[in-house]
Amino acid sequence: MTTRAPSAVRRFVIVAVVIPVVITAVSVLVQLWSLPALPDPIAIHWGASGRADGFGPAWVAPVTTTIVGLGVPLLISASALNGLRRGDRGAAYRFMGALAAAMSVVSGTLVAGSVLIQSGLGDAAEAPSIVPSLLLGGARGVAVGVVAWFVQPAEQASGVPVEAVAALDPPLRADERAVWLRTVRLGRSGLIVLASALLVLILVAVITVAVSGSAAATVIIVIVVLLMAVTIAAASVFHVRVDAHGLSVTSAIGFPRVHVPIEDIQRVEVVEVIPMAEFGGWGLRWAPGGGFGVVMRSGSGIRVHRAGGRVFTVTVDDAESGAALLEALRVRKA
Repeated sequence: MTTRAPSAVRRFVIVAVVIPVVITAVSVLVQLWSLPALPDPIAIHWGASGRADGFGPAWVAPVTTTIVGLGVPLLISASALNGLRRGDRGAAYRFMGALAAAMSVVSGTLVAGSVLIQSGLGDAAEAPSIVPSLLLGGARGVAVGVVAWFVQPAEQASGVPVEAVAALDPPLRADERAVWLRTVRLGRSGLIVLASALLVLILVAVITVAVSGSAAATVIIVIVVLLMAVTIAAASVFHVRVDAHGLSVTSAIGFPRVHVPIEDIQRVEVVEVIPMAEFGGWGLRWAPGGGFGVVMRSGSGIRVHRAGGRVFTVTVDDAESGAALLEALRVRKA
């Protein structure tokens, strides 16, 4: 009797969820066990010289471990699990699983190590260098990441369906004008990932501000959070336009904007796009072999092959109509 091998989903959950939960729990328990022997405050930052130069309350260590060592890996797994359960496959999923496992190990080892080296000290300024803990965490992270990569099955992404673009019937006249417009919004999976990333950033910002008490640090962190929020807004809604000038994809706030001139287009296709498998995620993406893309969700998209072998893809509703008009305009221009 043969036993069915664990599925890609099950193995991904093991490396991207179970390992981070276990590693983070062990690291936090070690830190809590060390609390009675720690100075107050503890060192939470070391300079390039190897000497501790930043200090804060002891609770910062386990909270940081939880946010970075568990929160970020869970964010990674949340962005990938839906696609895996749907049947998507590819190296991007294996990489994200390995990254989640490695990140938890690096974070857990580094923070726990920074706490243990202060055990028994009367003054945190006397803390030894954190470099050994950093090197150990990095080595463990690489080792666990490599193992996590090979634990997951090497299943390739299925071929992306490509449809030939039918010519307009009747064809466009030389003096006829036509425009095709659509608005595409970031899908639910992408919104969850971006919103979660912003939430993690805000939590880290709040902790940093509370610990540092520095006005300059507060201003910098507020600026970073605002830039992140603007970036999310810029990447959430795009307007797609096909006209005699070519294909234009513009963010709702006007930037970024991608324009492919009609004379630069050599071939137009309608494709089914799988964001994680092909591009490693959502938004403005680039992937080896897949070119550049504005990938807002799974589903149909317009793909244009440009002079010089460049490729551009945009996911959009009713891609067939937009691609048909773009092809007609390309043929007329030629």
